[in-house]
Amino acid sequence: MRNDFIYDVIIVGGGTTGLYASFYTKMRKMTTLLIEATAGFGGKVAQFYPEKHIFDVGGYPAATGEEMVAQLLEQSRRAEPEIVTGDFVEHIRKRSDGIFELETTEGMLYMTRTVILTCGMGTYQMKSLPLEEAALYEEKNLHYYLKSPENFRDQRVVVYAANRTGIDWAMALEKTAKEVTLLNQRDYFLYTPPQVIEALAETSITVKYNHKVTKLMGNKQELHTLLVEKDGMETMLETDALLYYENVNLKQTPFANWGIETDKHKVIVDHEMATNIPGIYAAGDAVHYPKKNMLIATGFAETITAVNSAKLFLDPSASAQVYSTIEYQKNRGR
Repeated sequence: MRNDFIYDVIIVGGGTTGLYASFYTKMRKMTTLLIEATAGFGGKVAQFYPEKHIFDVGGYPAATGEEMVAQLLEQSRRAEPEIVTGDFVEHIRKRSDGIFELETTEGMLYMTRTVILTCGMGTYQMKSLPLEEAALYEEKNLHYYLKSPENFRDQRVVVYAANRTGIDWAMALEKTAKEVTLLNQRDYFLYTPPQVIEALAETSITVKYNHKVTKLMGNKQELHTLLVEKDGMETMLETDALLYYENVNLKQTPFANWGIETDKHKVIVDHEMATNIPGIYAAGDAVHYPKKNMLIATGFAETITAVNSAKLFLDPSASAQVYSTIEYQKNRGR
């Protein structure tokens, strides 16, 4: 299906950088479409540390990943960009007239004068628990993300993981859950420094090493019991919720197919956040340049540069930047 409208900019990726870009492009009075490959927003922040506190973003003395994504969504919604979710950009082509065509996995074709890539390395999908009956309980009380510890208040929660992510989840849940049990198939945790293990030992969390979940039992509505095996012996473990983490699958962004120059699959940009293709810019985790800092705040600054560069590409007579205090005073006066 073809969308015949030609946007000033299409933003590819709805993580923290993409959400901020969707706001800032509207402040530059650009017609904007944001395309996010998954059903949600926030990218790695939402997926991997929604419960962790972030301290190094200006204006936020402390905010969880979930809180920060919520604020970015609110900021984006006030700007009212067009948004498409659950669709992956497969192809980007530049026509002879300079218009870019973006084709998605859902068969949509969008057109734009500029593109800003804020899609990181690609989309991450959590690996599912490899038990046949797991699908019955997913999105009920079997979870692959910890979106908010408050959702598990006064519940008996089991975290099943063999790495530091499982420990982080369990420790975040300790304050709200009735009880937390951490199961690990191994006799140690992967990618975990000793001080984290020491901190875990000081909590009320029950840690069980060399335990493997072999069966899920429940009714059609929810899971309520786990069959757990250790050394050939099986025991029953009752639970109100199970969180499982066993790494992720990455669907890489096909930069090379789009003609974008990369270094170790990261987009090479100049000081204007411009790629090798005139009219395509990038910001956030996807980009590479000397001495880049991989921080959320860095992505925001890169976004401002990318958007202002795209604006000047469209209109060389435009101001190099704008000030929000002035722009929003103008809007209130209309």
